[in-house]
Amino acid sequence: MGKIAFIVFISVVIIFNTVCAQNITKIEGVVVDENNITLPYVSVRIGAGAGTVTNSEGSFIVEFSGMQLKDSLSVSCIGYKNIKIPLSNLHTGLRIRLSTAIISLNEIVIRPVSAESIIRRAMKNVPQNYVTGAFEMVGFYRETGRIDSNYLSFAEASLNILNQGYNSKKEKDLVVINKERSLKKVGDREVNNPFHAAVKGVAYIVLDNDIVKHPGAIFGEDYLSKYKYDIVGSTSVNGEDAYVIKFDQKDGVRKALYKGTVVIIKSSYAIVSVDFALSPKGVPYTEPDVPFLQRPMMKLLGYSLEKVNEELSEKYVKLNGKWYPYFYKIETTHHVKAKKQHIDGNLHISAELFISKVNEHPRNNYSKELVMPDDYVFKKVVENYKDDYWDGFNLIKPTSSLKEIAEKINTH
Repeated sequence: MGKIAFIVFISVVIIFNTVCAQNITKIEGVVVDENNITLPYVSVRIGAGAGTVTNSEGSFIVEFSGMQLKDSLSVSCIGYKNIKIPLSNLHTGLRIRLSTAIISLNEIVIRPVSAESIIRRAMKNVPQNYVTGAFEMVGFYRETGRIDSNYLSFAEASLNILNQGYNSKKEKDLVVINKERSLKKVGDREVNNPFHAAVKGVAYIVLDNDIVKHPGAIFGEDYLSKYKYDIVGSTSVNGEDAYVIKFDQKDGVRKALYKGTVVIIKSSYAIVSVDFALSPKGVPYTEPDVPFLQRPMMKLLGYSLEKVNEELSEKYVKLNGKWYPYFYKIETTHHVKAKKQHIDGNLHISAELFISKVNEHPRNNYSKELVMPDDYVFKKVVENYKDDYWDGFNLIKPTSSLKEIAEKINTH
């Protein structure tokens, strides 16, 4: 999952579309590597404010006003050299290429250090590297459910989030919805949920899976000894050298654990990126994501669920000397059979959350009546997909299938 790159070549294709009435400029582009392969989940920002990440195909869309022309477009990805381009230098149809850049690492010093000891030190240093008090995040959220290519649900929202800080593991983060939508149609096809059921409170599930705050079955003290860790190389993160460590559950561990990659700053032991999926060694021990007491009833109704995979990706960014989350993605896959509905396919539930802004001192009201309930299901139904639904809110660009749908809608 992780990618170590010493020779970097990034291409960004920029297209401008100005909406004169609002004096808003829209930038659409794609980020690729030296082999012209698109890069997913790359941070794209305007100055220190508005931003987004590239989607799974490396595409992004971000908007800015004429008041921001003195700012720059910043593109950053762990393992790659950052790009910073003044907005005033961008022109219609501009194609930007960077020449080859070598990431020079400091002289290698041999130390009697193990990958597991680095992980343990990283968890010990959390209070020094991350904000311990409450802070506010503004983000764009997308949640989808589908069986193979057929959508069961598609929801998006702009959120304000009160993060209780990395010293508070029991106090729950709070979410307030700025704007939301649940898609009724994907193109000409209805979003159809034959199960007439929904996964509730997924946005909270995403936040609860912050590995730095809730290390759980990855870096939790009770689990560290169940993994094998290897230092596989070094990379650079905003000019700081970092360890790249791969991990997998040990042979003989009879649990459904994980396999992945973590990037840790060498000087401070801050975790800046983690990507993992269900380990092939753990697949025989998986259980479906259905409460134990509900399983007999599902069987009676003719439903069969078998967990196939579980993936998570988290990225962090350094602001004013501390590290903050800027991107989360989780996805689970189950093989599902339903006799009555004649269904036999893979059920994918996924959620993405991009943090476009951080307020070190919370500014909004998180009173009980405004906070999103734990079991909330996004329910503001709209007919079709349209990017301009979000006005000034930034979004994660949809994948090509949805992009084609949106373009088809816009031409009619």
